[in-house]
Amino acid sequence: MVGIRDVARRAGVSPGAVSRVLNNDPTLSVAESTKERIYQAIKELNYDIDKRKYVKRRLPSIGVITTTSRQKELDDPYFNALRIGLEQEARRLHLGMNRVYNLEDNPKTWQDFDKLGAIIIVGTVSETAVRRLSEQNKNIIVVDNPEINQEVDMVYADFERMTKLVLQLFYEKGHRRIGYIGGFNIDIDEKGEKIYSDNEKRYRAYQEFMTANGLKKQAKLGLWEPLEGKRMMDEWLESEEELPTALLVGSDPLSVGVYRSLQSATISVGTEIEIASFDDIEIAEFLTPSLTTVHISAQEIAKAAVRLAKERIDGERQEPVIMTFPSKLVVRESFIPK
Repeated sequence: MVGIRDVARRAGVSPGAVSRVLNNDPTLSVAESTKERIYQAIKELNYDIDKRKYVKRRLPSIGVITTTSRQKELDDPYFNALRIGLEQEARRLHLGMNRVYNLEDNPKTWQDFDKLGAIIIVGTVSETAVRRLSEQNKNIIVVDNPEINQEVDMVYADFERMTKLVLQLFYEKGHRRIGYIGGFNIDIDEKGEKIYSDNEKRYRAYQEFMTANGLKKQAKLGLWEPLEGKRMMDEWLESEEELPTALLVGSDPLSVGVYRSLQSATISVGTEIEIASFDDIEIAEFLTPSLTTVHISAQEIAKAAVRLAKERIDGERQEPVIMTFPSKLVVRESFIPK
């Protein structure tokens, strides 16, 4: 009788690898070519898979819908940390996470979402897209998009509260010309098309704070990229507008570009202009001067989303849950509060 060891020898892999492939083990990292060799060996040897045995052990799976391409995730430490958190927690909870749909680069058909245990949406997806997904699958968890007004689970960082906290710290130190450089809010609809707007949570909080304190707004919005940070700061320097004495930047990658622009103009960060930012990515500590920034617990946010998905899959609840993760200001040299 043909056994797993025979299949393993024919495929050139270990018996354990054969077993884990047949069980759809999400913790197994193996090339598709290896899987193909295993299934080819099964076919050639007429290995009889006890379907009842493996179907019973098949793990529930979650689908991930992202608005960011894999390359952009790798380039942006915040989104990369979210992906790592999702994968780690899925493995820990024995959930399959082998389906990632990217709405920005390659919109998928919407016909098989009902076969998934749950769907986690990472990034800003339009209301219509979430509504359409909900028609396919009721177990929806939205990460990093508190604007959705639907009966779904949501997990996000407290960006608006932290924005106003940092602005208040600027104000208490005596700053009245407080600027903001950030990115547009970019929603992705179900067709993969981008919808740009200035309704971004950090920028919105900035506007509210400046209005409440009777201060002049000095703000620029662009794309969430280092080169855009440099471009927007260059525009400021080339204009006749008086520069702010304090600047809040929407993300650390944008701050990298802002630093480059200011250094080219020989404007001293930390003395002539104080800067605070968001994300607390690794490079923030190594900029000169080191960057004061808000630490966002991206991996913990992602892990919480997976736990909510598990609760939905297991039928533990039907009511939606909203989780807001607290953040903290990491004080370095670019801005030291009073």
